[in-house]
Amino acid sequence: MGLLLFIQTLKRDKYNDFRKLYYFCGMQEGQNYIKELLRNELLKPLPGFDYQRIMLPKSRLNDIAKIPKDVKKGAVLILLYKELERLMTAFIERTDDGGVHSRQISFPGGKYEKSDKDLFQTALREAKEEVGIEISQVTILGNLSTLYIPVSNFTVFPIIGYYTGIPTFVPNPLEVADIITVPVADLIDENNRGIGTVDVRGTQFEVPVFKAGKYQIWGATAMILSEFVQVLKNANGVIKSKI
Repeated sequence: MGLLLFIQTLKRDKYNDFRKLYYFCGMQEGQNYIKELLRNELLKPLPGFDYQRIMLPKSRLNDIAKIPKDVKKGAVLILLYKELERLMTAFIERTDDGGVHSRQISFPGGKYEKSDKDLFQTALREAKEEVGIEISQVTILGNLSTLYIPVSNFTVFPIIGYYTGIPTFVPNPLEVADIITVPVADLIDENNRGIGTVDVRGTQFEVPVFKAGKYQIWGATAMILSEFVQVLKNANGVIKSKI
């Protein structure tokens, strides 16, 4: 099925679901189309904090607005790739190292180093260190809004990259307990959002979560993901406006 026939199929289907677009990426023509679509969408004004805050735990609402002068910088990589005709992304479960983010689900990423040219390089370097991907195969499509994380005093710069081929993940055992691959369509599905109970150093909290199999994605990663999902929905609106 070529791109024109695919769009005609969407037009005929009164139950048109934007998830079909992301399954279509399994064909090379579709991959190129989605990359260009997202690249263009990321050049527009971003959804920003209005969509990040949807997944913000209520207890953190006041803290997140107070960014101190000594804040540290970091970056994460939202890695997109095709596998079995589906658009996929990857998260990591952090090891239990006693830190504030122990055992949490996050995107690969970490702290900006002086040797990094910019935060784009930070995201790629950290992704290679944590999950072993070949960064030469990553095409950067753009970035999302910077997010401040009070508990670790970091501002995080989310980068979106598309991987050519299927990445071979090699987790760094010092930092990564597990690698979690998820179809993007599952993250867009509203049925996979809700309120979950998480344990933070022995105390349980109810927080907004994305559900990814047996895992719950919450906190800063869920806030970043919420904005990303809105970018995908906005991009899909461009598709529908042309049909």
